[in-house]
Amino acid sequence: MLSEEEYYTALQKLHNIPSHLHGNNRQNYKQVLKKQIQEYEYNLKYGNFEPLPYIPYFVNNITTEQTLHQLIQASSSSSEFTLDTESINVYKKKNQPALIQIQVLLPYNLSLVMIVEMCHLPHHHTTRFTLIKQLFDIIFASNKTIYIWGSKDELFPFIIFNLFSREQLQSITTINLQHQFKLFWNQHHPRHHHISTSSNILEDRCICETCIGKKPSEPWSLQDSLDEYLPKILTRAQFNIGLDPNLFNLDSAEKQYRQQLTKYALNDCLSMQRILIHMKNTKFEFSFEKIIKIPYDLMESVSSSDDEIMFSQLTPSIKRLTNDQNLNINKQEQFISTSTSENSNWKITSTNNSRSANQQHTQSTSEREHQYTHETQPVHEHKPEHKPQQLSMEERKRIHNRSCTLKQRKRLYRQEIVCENTDARFTTTKIKQLLRERNIEFSAINRSQSKLNKRTLYIGIKNINHMPRYEILTKYLFSTANYNRYSSDRHHRSNSRY
Repeated sequence: MLSEEEYYTALQKLHNIPSHLHGNNRQNYKQVLKKQIQEYEYNLKYGNFEPLPYIPYFVNNITTEQTLHQLIQASSSSSEFTLDTESINVYKKKNQPALIQIQVLLPYNLSLVMIVEMCHLPHHHTTRFTLIKQLFDIIFASNKTIYIWGSKDELFPFIIFNLFSREQLQSITTINLQHQFKLFWNQHHPRHHHISTSSNILEDRCICETCIGKKPSEPWSLQDSLDEYLPKILTRAQFNIGLDPNLFNLDSAEKQYRQQLTKYALNDCLSMQRILIHMKNTKFEFSFEKIIKIPYDLMESVSSSDDEIMFSQLTPSIKRLTNDQNLNINKQEQFISTSTSENSNWKITSTNNSRSANQQHTQSTSEREHQYTHETQPVHEHKPEHKPQQLSMEERKRIHNRSCTLKQRKRLYRQEIVCENTDARFTTTKIKQLLRERNIEFSAINRSQSKLNKRTLYIGIKNINHMPRYEILTKYLFSTANYNRYSSDRHHRSNSRY
């Protein structure tokens, strides 16, 4: 994980790629930087992933026959599974398949999760190999439903291990949960048009895919869908080394590294279970993946479609829903309101660079000014022009001061950064201190709170030329995760003095 300083260094490198890098070298250089940046931002945006109760199993050449019989019995009694795969990179060759992770979904949100280590299977003539093959026959039966974050095509390279055939894969019932979640989001968050006023501008913000900056063809990552942090730094690790600590004699460092790889492999299935439960609680109707026969030579072994997103463009900061308690669908008012969580959702907007944000801000300001002027102005439209109502000196002064305040506010916030869902524990003094520590020249700051207790911070910027740098520096500066990290560091420094 990058430090804060390394994060900003990576951003600078991404925008200043050395001119001597060309072709694939340049592309690989950008991909590595993008992955590091996105990993850091996900860590700030979301809280750590918490799985539901589960029991892990390794399936390899030392797995006992008794354990395999238990797994077969559990798989026979279940009708739903989640599945994921991991592969290893080989220079200038196709990825080599390494792991198949299968989660057996049980009642009361319990589950068993198997990590099948394909590079450490028993010999084909052994009873244990036959039992493992029987296990796959049960899971890949036509009456079972398998949820995959992506396409089942990633299973075809594993045919070489002789645990299942191409015909079996073509006949299994799979549901592309990644695609289904995209449909789910569009169904529950349709585009809506609502003229926002100063009091409800935050509550009425549309969170359809278009408004949150996600393209129609852009897939969802597990992190964005779950609204929790899943470390992806080990995406291209060597998953073929044998994760079961009982396979080899290992020292403490080797065991710890394998524990990290194991947790990574398990979390992909466990996170799908959480998303699946949330979608089912909303009565979402799933559609099955169409069976399309694809020649094996046209396929490439992949680890996970979600991992590939880590090497694509950086995703925007998006608010997601974690469970049915956080999803509030108001059919009468036709908009979605999300409850506050520890994870901060940031939408940084330059008023000069974002016309829509500027129009909303100017519109709300002008509406307030017009409304106030209308309320305080004497009602003389129905009176003769030669008999205007005289205002008292106090009323004139109040109108003049209000007008000056609005003009000054408009001038101070001509270029502004808007940070949504800021942590309430950041005081005005602390906000100014953090801005000055990062040499951010600001003209004023203002905070607001919506009816749903969402807090928004407005930072007026003096020099528009520095906006791009300021946006990067403040992107996650006032998030809950950053406040917790700040408090922890301060507590650690305080204890170190004694």
